[in-house]
Amino acid sequence: MKALLVDDEKHVRDAIRLLGHWEEFGIDTLLEAADGDEAIAAITAHQPQIILSDMRMPGKDGMALLEWISAHTPHSKVLVISGYDDFELVRHAIRHGGMDYLLKPVEADELNASLLKAVTAWEEEDAIRIQSTRQSIVVNRMRPHYQDRLLTELAVGRGSSPSHMQRLQDELNLPCLIPVCSVAVTSLSHLDADCLAKYRSQPDLLVFSVLNICAEMLSTPDEGVMFRQLDQPDEIVLLHWGPSTSLEHILDKVNQGLEQTIQRRLHFGISTCESYPGGISAAYLEASSRLWRRNAVQIKQRIHASVESSNGNKIRRLTAHEEPLRMAAMSCRASSVVAAVAEWLDPITDLAVVSAEQIQQWIDELEWMLSRWLDDTAGSSFHEEEVTEEQSIPFAELPLDAEGLLSFPLLRSLLEQRLLAAGKALTAHHHANPDPMSEIARYMDAHYQEDLSLQQIAARFYLSREYISRKFKQQFGLNWSEYLGKLRINNAKLLLQNPSLRVAKISEMVGFQDEKYFSKVFKKMEGITPAEYRKTLLEAGT
Repeated sequence: MKALLVDDEKHVRDAIRLLGHWEEFGIDTLLEAADGDEAIAAITAHQPQIILSDMRMPGKDGMALLEWISAHTPHSKVLVISGYDDFELVRHAIRHGGMDYLLKPVEADELNASLLKAVTAWEEEDAIRIQSTRQSIVVNRMRPHYQDRLLTELAVGRGSSPSHMQRLQDELNLPCLIPVCSVAVTSLSHLDADCLAKYRSQPDLLVFSVLNICAEMLSTPDEGVMFRQLDQPDEIVLLHWGPSTSLEHILDKVNQGLEQTIQRRLHFGISTCESYPGGISAAYLEASSRLWRRNAVQIKQRIHASVESSNGNKIRRLTAHEEPLRMAAMSCRASSVVAAVAEWLDPITDLAVVSAEQIQQWIDELEWMLSRWLDDTAGSSFHEEEVTEEQSIPFAELPLDAEGLLSFPLLRSLLEQRLLAAGKALTAHHHANPDPMSEIARYMDAHYQEDLSLQQIAARFYLSREYISRKFKQQFGLNWSEYLGKLRINNAKLLLQNPSLRVAKISEMVGFQDEKYFSKVFKKMEGITPAEYRKTLLEAGT
């Protein structure tokens, strides 16, 4: 938790810093500002939860600061510390959200009692906000994906027929006349690993937090609609009926809301206006291209309406350096791997333009190389103790910092760690290692009821998705998703023997989020629905 001290007298700030029991209250960052303008800059940059402010200061004084806080960061908890026992000042403080009004010289007990009250209030309200978000997730999970599917089909060019448009009109209550539309696209894969890690156990919490903020800014279908692009689960798309300038204003407000909720701002690619509905797919591709081709080494803006020129920079492909990287990995020497990575990466650090698309290509090239190396040494894999215990969030995790820019230290570390780990796998004796596909099958046997994905499994076992797909099918005669589906249905058949368990509950217990989809899969594999299967069991038992 963060707190901000605002007072034009440094000795007062020093005294408050000494008197407060900051660590006891969970406050690990203590910021300072000498006036209202400095305070606003600090609040904007660091988002402190607790603010302690003087009232009489040169420049922007405490009254003006409280008005700004009330308008821009209303969740903040403000304590006023003033040398003036003035009724008007007290009333102004209370009117604009001040929790307490302390008179200088402030006593330690009085200060800490007020701090405790402010921290407690923040934590209680934050718990309510988190609960509200979780409730929204539950509601959205229960809501069919029908709207998102209709809009996804429209965006990717598979759904602009009159019947499709009529279904959209009926479902979303869109305006009767939409002459033009502009599109905005953002990707949660452009968030940094630290932010994604907070949502590792609940990735949907991140998705719905962003969706809810967007929904707040598009208050009615008369302005536009937002949706999750189901073909790309990390993408959120906004269709806006109006000029791009108006869309940029909405996206600025979206980022302000995201700053409050997830402490990050997203990058958006936006299109020019196109005719509706015929031009939507082209506008979507344009917006997506501008997002992924944004310059990821310099931040000039977060809304990208064009593609920055690379000025003829020739980006080095990772695969062009494959042999030195492979030999360094095979050496299993950290110094050799560090040197090989530096030989490829150091020239890139001088480039003025590197696109997000290029970063993704490097990661894909790395996965492809490792997959091919492992194919050449079929049967090699990692020792069990080297397998990570963390699950991967179902979005691509790129080496980006909190601003969404390429972090060369993170990219360097990623390459070095993956190459060293691959080297151990490549040089290990076949008989000394567990069979990787059998290990994966055993893991799925134990975790089938969870929301598993191929990317999660690939991250856990340090193998590429392509390698797992190919080898799993060769070994078991089923691809991994077919194996998982069969596993879930077989366990469901056992649970259906218990007549006290509802089909919806069984669906959830074996890892299906949607009862209808569970029934569909069950019927496809068994030829009858779960209810019909249970009926046959009951009839056989009578």
